Amino acid sequence: MAVCEIWDVRGRLDHPIDYAENPEKTANPKYTEDDLQAMVDVMEYATNKDKTEQRFFVTGVNCDPTTARDEMMITKAGWSDTSEIVCYHGFQSFKHGEVTPEQAHEVGVKLAERMWGDRFQVIVATHLNTDCLHNHFVVNSVSFADGMHYHDNKANLRLLRQRSDELCREYALSVIEHPSGKKKPYALYQAEKQGRPTRDNVARQAVDEAISKSFTLKDFDRQLAEMDYRINFDPNRKYWTIIGKGWQRPKRLYKLGEEYTNDRIMERISENSYAVKFQSFSEPQVKVYRVKGSLKNARKIGGLRGLYLHYCYKLGILPKGRKQNYARLHYLLKDDLMKMEAITQETRLLCRNHIDTAEQLCSYKGSLETEMSALLQKRKELYSKSRRTSGEEKEAVKAELSDISGRLKIIRKEVRLCEGIAARSDTLKEKLQTIRADEHEQQRKELMKNEHRRRSGRTNRPNELGGL
Repeated sequence: MAVCEIWDVRGRLDHPIDYAENPEKTANPKYTEDDLQAMVDVMEYATNKDKTEQRFFVTGVNCDPTTARDEMMITKAGWSDTSEIVCYHGFQSFKHGEVTPEQAHEVGVKLAERMWGDRFQVIVATHLNTDCLHNHFVVNSVSFADGMHYHDNKANLRLLRQRSDELCREYALSVIEHPSGKKKPYALYQAEKQGRPTRDNVARQAVDEAISKSFTLKDFDRQLAEMDYRINFDPNRKYWTIIGKGWQRPKRLYKLGEEYTNDRIMERISENSYAVKFQSFSEPQVKVYRVKGSLKNARKIGGLRGLYLHYCYKLGILPKGRKQNYARLHYLLKDDLMKMEAITQETRLLCRNHIDTAEQLCSYKGSLETEMSALLQKRKELYSKSRRTSGEEKEAVKAELSDISGRLKIIRKEVRLCEGIAARSDTLKEKLQTIRADEHEQQRKELMKNEHRRRSGRTNRPNELGGL
């Protein structure tokens, strides 16, 4: 059984090639270091020493893996291509235990030849770092034969899967004969796999909490409304739906899992008992903390750092170890749950470099870009020197290239974070203002409700007869 997918890549061509040829994923553990050392220098521009020496299960179709990027760029220049799409990145994944690394790579190369071999340059790399062996394909977006673009459309995707299935049958591998259902978005799949909060599992958390506090459907509806969700129990519809505040469209509850079908929700609510459970009061535990020093000279952190730290607190990222009920978050915060990792990295950059203003951010980004330009020039000179040297001197140049590439990787990442902060900071500020206004309004309503209860519950007010 082989699963195939492909998508376009915009930007730098070397990034998908470096990822596909990552030696930590392609190196076969059964081969010795001597075997690995004997392999050729696959990518001259690779980002580190491991990537230029430890290379296994990488094949070029219509190109040499050692010069793949340059050959692809020459093709683009020859046909005057200026498209934003620099290449296509695809994969072919096999069922666990069904193929050997050699067989998986052989199938991948044949698939690349049948699918693109007559017109396009392709890098095929087999990754061995997961239970399911899989091939990665980096396909040039422009044909070397006629200068035409490859089109990532449904017809070509069907053709890719069809030819993959044909090869699987030839090699006596299993095939999904009647695939059904829609593919889950990759970002959502990765987030759920890593246990990060997503729209679906936050909705599950809200439904579970609402069910635990409900005895009727009316209770269930009211509990979810408190968490900014609305439920549609329309009897004319087969499936109940849920929609959160800010969502574009509702979601059928049964798609959240087997525990969220109409019948199962009714069963779970009916399992709740009206009986009151009494528990003995436990003695309150009082913890005493002794803090050294004084807070007189403590300064409140403001600016960009303060903004991001406060937003991280609202999201539940800070303080560390804090248990967060994501279902109770403000709906604007729920939108950013999938961006928690990016927001965390941006916060760390601001705190690490004590950046509080837009001017400081711009200055720091400028210093990174200046350093990057100098390193790129130096790396270009070292590439030229590497071609003219050999032996120990060549190894020393490679080591220096590896250090420069490692530093460039860090710089590019921090530049992207600076750009993310510049683009996101105003949005975070607006969201926090809206959240504060909503919280203030909610507190006002709670005070009015409590005051109404207090007034209506007074026992010393005069009765209609004038007595007490």
